[in-house]
Amino acid sequence: MDSSTKRLIRKATELPLPRLKRILSFSVIILFGVLSGWLVAETTDLTPQIAYMTGILVTAALLWATETIPLFATSLLIIGAQVILLGNPGNWSILNTPGIATIPYQRFLDPISDPIIYLFLGGFILAKVGVKVNVDVYLSSVMLRIFGLSAKSALLGVIVITTIFGMWISNTATTAMMIILTSSILAFVPASNSFRKGLTLAIPFSASIGGLATPIGSPPNAIAVGLLANEGVQVDFLTWMVIMLPLVVVLLFILFQLLWLRYKPEIPLMLTPVEKKPFSGEGIFVIVVFGITVLLWLTDSWHGIPSAVVALFPAIMFTATGLLSIKEFNRLEWNILFVIAGGLALGEGMSLTGLDKVIADSLPLESEWIVLIIFITTLVVGTFMSNTTTAILFIPMAISMAHQLEGVNVKFMAIGLAVMAGSSMALPISTPPNAIAYSTNELTTKDFAVNGIVIGISSLIITYCYFWLLTYLGFW
Repeated sequence: MDSSTKRLIRKATELPLPRLKRILSFSVIILFGVLSGWLVAETTDLTPQIAYMTGILVTAALLWATETIPLFATSLLIIGAQVILLGNPGNWSILNTPGIATIPYQRFLDPISDPIIYLFLGGFILAKVGVKVNVDVYLSSVMLRIFGLSAKSALLGVIVITTIFGMWISNTATTAMMIILTSSILAFVPASNSFRKGLTLAIPFSASIGGLATPIGSPPNAIAVGLLANEGVQVDFLTWMVIMLPLVVVLLFILFQLLWLRYKPEIPLMLTPVEKKPFSGEGIFVIVVFGITVLLWLTDSWHGIPSAVVALFPAIMFTATGLLSIKEFNRLEWNILFVIAGGLALGEGMSLTGLDKVIADSLPLESEWIVLIIFITTLVVGTFMSNTTTAILFIPMAISMAHQLEGVNVKFMAIGLAVMAGSSMALPISTPPNAIAYSTNELTTKDFAVNGIVIGISSLIITYCYFWLLTYLGFW
C-alpha cells in the first residue's frame, strides 16, 4: 500500500478535530433537549405536546447560543421537529395523545411563506442591485462631501449616512461599505489621534441604530412584526417608522455627543473629501424603483396593497430587466430568511401548544417591574448572543406575558424587545457590524464595551419611558 493510498484512507476514516467537536457538541445538545422534554413529561401534568415543544425550545436555544451549527440549520431543525412531533403527518400511534388532536403540520411550514419573508426578500433585492450599480457608493460619497471637511462635520456625516443606509440595507453590508468609504478620510488622520476610534465606532453603532427605523432594517424587527401578525395585530410600514424615528433620532444624538466628547481631536482637523463616484443610467433606474417602492411601503394603509406584495415590485423589475441575474439571485441572503422563518415557527409552536403561557405563568408577573426586567434581560443576553436569536427566544414569551399583564400592550412588549435586541452592541461579538469594525484593528474590546454600554442603557431607559408614554397617550 503506497503512501498516497494511506493518506486517502486516513482522510476517509478520520474527522478533523473541529468537525468532531461540532458533532459531539451537537449530540450533547440534542440529548439535553430530549432530557428536558422527558423531565417535563415525567414531573408535570402538562400535555405531551408541551413536553415535545420544551425539548425543541431548549435544543434551539442552545444551538443558537453556541452556533454549533449555522443559525439557518437550527431553524430547519425546529421546523422539521415540529412537523414530526407535533404535526405527526405519519399518524404514528406513539405520538398520538388520547383526547388531544394533532396540530396540522402545515402550520409549521407556513412561516416559510409568511408575508414578512417576502418583505425582507424585497429589501435584500433592493440592496443587492443598489450595491451592484454603485448607487450606495455614489450617494454616500456625495453626502459626505455635503457635510463638510471639519472633523465634527465628518463624524456627523458618517453617522447620518450610515443610519440612512442601515434603514434599508443590511447592517452588515452597510458597515462594510462605510468602512471602505471612510478609509479615505482616515488616511489623513494621524495614527495616534483618538478621532480614528470615534469615526470607526460611529459606523457599526449607527448602522445598528438605523436598523431600528424600519421593519426591514434588521431581523428582530421582522420577527416582531411577524409574531404580532400571528396574534392578529398588524403593524404597517409607516406605523413602525412613525413609532421608531423619534427614538432613533434621540439615540443618534446621544451617539454623536458621546463619540465627539470621548474622541474629539486635540488639534482641529480638516479632512480630504471622499472621491465622487460616477453615476450611470442603471443607477438612475434603481433610484426610481427604490423611490416608488419606499413610497408604496409608506402609504400601504392608503392604497391597501400589503408591504409584502409591494416588495415584489423591485424583484420583478430587476429580474425582468436583467439587473439581477440568476447567479446574483441565488446569492441573496437566503439563510437569513430561513432564520426568520425558524423564529416564527418557534413562536407558532409555543403558542399552539400553550408552552408560552406556561413560561409566562412561571415568571413573577406580580412584580411591577416585570416589563423592565425582561427588557434588561433581552439587552444583556443580546450582548453575548446573536440579536436575531435573542429576539426569537424572548419576543414570543413577551407577547404571551403582555396578554396576562394588565395595562401592558402587546405592541409595547414585542416592539420594545426588538429594540432591546437591536441595541445590544457592547462587545465585538455582539453584532456582525461590530465584528467588521473590530477587524480594522482601530478598536479594542474596551472601546466597544464603554460606548456600547452607554448606548444600550440609554436605549433601555428611553425606549421604556417612550413606550409607556405612547401607551398613556393611547397611541397603541
